[in-house]
Amino acid sequence: MPYLPGDKQGAAWTLLREGPCNNVLLVGGSRSGKTSVIVEEILCRALMFPGSRHLIARLRFAHAKNSLWMDTIPKIIQMEGLERNKFKWSATDHYIICPNGSEIWVDGLDDKDRVDKILGREYCTIFFNECSEITYDAVSTVLTRLAQNVPGCQNKAFADLNPVGKLHWAYKLFIRKVYPISDEPVPNPEDYGALYLQPDDNIVNLPPGYIERVLDALPEHKRRRFRLGQWGEPEGVVFPNWKIVEDIPEEVKKRGKRSHGLDFGFSVDPTSLTDIYLYGDDLYLDELIYAPGLTNKAIAKAMRPFSLPERIYADSAEPKSIKELEDEGFNIVGAAKGQDSVRQGIDWLSSKNIHVTRRSYNIQDELQNYVWLIDRSGRTQAKPVDDYNHAIDSARYGCEKFMRAPAKMTTSKIKGLI
Repeated sequence: MPYLPGDKQGAAWTLLREGPCNNVLLVGGSRSGKTSVIVEEILCRALMFPGSRHLIARLRFAHAKNSLWMDTIPKIIQMEGLERNKFKWSATDHYIICPNGSEIWVDGLDDKDRVDKILGREYCTIFFNECSEITYDAVSTVLTRLAQNVPGCQNKAFADLNPVGKLHWAYKLFIRKVYPISDEPVPNPEDYGALYLQPDDNIVNLPPGYIERVLDALPEHKRRRFRLGQWGEPEGVVFPNWKIVEDIPEEVKKRGKRSHGLDFGFSVDPTSLTDIYLYGDDLYLDELIYAPGLTNKAIAKAMRPFSLPERIYADSAEPKSIKELEDEGFNIVGAAKGQDSVRQGIDWLSSKNIHVTRRSYNIQDELQNYVWLIDRSGRTQAKPVDDYNHAIDSARYGCEKFMRAPAKMTTSKIKGLI
């Protein structure tokens, strides 16, 4: 144990190991030691329980490889006084085999094949690194594999993040102790623990002057997140103003214009179907489907219980999927895409008063985290980051009928693309 008794990393290590929580979130600023202490505990668990398997996952595999596989894990092994050559390292599949046969896997959730491989194994520990980037749907799907049965080993899930907005699933689950989608209290709140760490708590491992010269010099909104570890709003949110409503008002249902939008996904990216009403300058969004891993047959089955009287506007990059859903009896066309269709759609949506039903948790999560791209000099670009946008894309597609008369992808055009 390399930490002094009573220090914050030591307290985190105790929470991770001794519980009573099976689910632990470490929250804090940049370089506060969150990731290192969790990786250390995973290594200890692997060495304590022969034959156990453990997963460390980030959203992007490239980030997981560079930060965890190539940096943090080797450093922790060295810090523990262990010999690197006593471990077998697979540079192809990025896992290590410990001397006792236990395995520690490093992977990303941004590729279907990788996710399929993750779901093909069972684990004693799953660690979601930088979970602010990972959707609750992806987390809940991967957690189905927290099922390896190793005698004496209590299965646990860990996560860490620099805090973001209070609508994020991690804040709801670990801080408020409510289910992210329903907002209902979890029946076992003692099973979800959280601990805050600050860069000051890790001062012994930081370069001299790092806090003063780097973190304290950040713009205030970044300083709150990366220096102080405070929950707040992401920088440069595309849609800063929107409201939650309990349901679509009856007046809007009777007199408003209605449409439906569909964005296809499969592995970690969800398929999103959004019900849309326009009533004057008020735009109402209601989440009907938001789930990864759906084939076109499964999408059709999920859509059938809903009343979908209006035409569905779907991602025209998926002509085969559109044709298969049309064959299932749905009135569906491909949304027109132009060179600047994303920005035009954003501009149109921004001109409306956006209302989101309370049950549409994933739409709320996206609206809070969909941000403009910022270059290295800190300047905001006229282009959004391609993330947290599946329901937003489905809303853009569905709103085309309100924006203009779109150039629809007819069945004959679709056949020509297949």
